[in-house]
Amino acid sequence: MATPAEIANDMAAHADYWQKRDRKTFETCNDAARVIRMFLGGQNVDGRTYYGLHRRLLDLTSRYSAGRVAGAPNFDRALRILHQLRAEATK
Repeated sequence: MATPAEIANDMAAHADYWQKRDRKTFETCNDAARVIRMFLGGQNVDGRTYYGLHRRLLDLTSRYSAGRVAGAPNFDRALRILHQLRAEATK
């Protein structure tokens, strides 16, 4: 399994890919990389930021769940790692 830092890097790479293709996907990937790095850095992530990103990642995973897009599994991985990091941060 990939480490959270690797997943953040994957999401940053996806953001670069999606930048000129789909603005919402670009922003979600960019924010996912940023929020994962915030959790890893020990910074406080407020609920509005976390749950807004969570909703947008759920939208992406449902939109691309058929696997027609090469990055679809990474959206799900980012969602799972955010759940894990949030659980660890709120202990």
